[in-house]
Amino acid sequence: MKIRNEQRDYVLKDVSEPIHDQFNQGIWTQLQHGSNKRLRLPIDTIPQRRIFVYEHLKSDFLNLLRQRPSLDARRRILRTSLEAIADLHERDIVHLDVKPDNILVDYEQCNEATTVERVMLSDLENAAHLPGERCIKGMLAGSDVWRSAEAHLRGELGKPTDMFSFGLVMVCEDDEDFQAFVSQGAEPLAIRLQRLVSYFGDKDGINGLLTHVGDDDTSCEILSLLWDERHADYISYKPFVEWSVTQQNEGFGDVITRIVNLDPKKRMTAKQALMHPWFKVEEEG
Repeated sequence: MKIRNEQRDYVLKDVSEPIHDQFNQGIWTQLQHGSNKRLRLPIDTIPQRRIFVYEHLKSDFLNLLRQRPSLDARRRILRTSLEAIADLHERDIVHLDVKPDNILVDYEQCNEATTVERVMLSDLENAAHLPGERCIKGMLAGSDVWRSAEAHLRGELGKPTDMFSFGLVMVCEDDEDFQAFVSQGAEPLAIRLQRLVSYFGDKDGINGLLTHVGDDDTSCEILSLLWDERHADYISYKPFVEWSVTQQNEGFGDVITRIVNLDPKKRMTAKQALMHPWFKVEEEG
């Protein structure tokens, strides 16, 4: 719910009791100290009603993309979002729902120029504190469009899961073909996984993912089948390395393939990705 008070807009978010308590006890305690300028955290609460009060930002990355912002504006938004993920991971917090509509943006539009003023990663209520080697397993986390391969299979989830979802946000492929297949009776999970395997799979990545979900025979059978059928006549998905955007921008293609490696153990970390040349942006002003 959006409200206005003293010329400023705020968002009120009503959450369930388990989420409210888990956030206060597990996430807020880790984030209340230090700089959180890239994270949209509650600025107030209504405890008796389990409502968090947040700042309101103008739009989100998904909606902004429909206005076709410049490459520089997109890069700034993505870099700040990646910095936010790095901030979380440094404190052993995994977001579990990285997607473009959880990247909030304040910006100004002048003619065709987009000036990015502020970027914040939102929806931390479902995040998890996973110190050390801890992980989550058996949970269908996040939105299916932006979900990692291991998350689709309910495998072990941790920091690499956030990175894979972030890589999908960077690519931001449209979903028209998925909707067409589903309307014809195709199984949604099979289509989602086939896309990921066809776009980003190689033999080493598949083997690593098979090892990751190796205690689930059904998941291994599904992955092996999708890998074997990736070149079938009825599969129209091309590997990401053959996409025109990859051919035109070698740096972009390189960072994506490192972030969306199907093997969670081989994915770039957020800190490593920030060092990649593609994320270098010039200071405004």
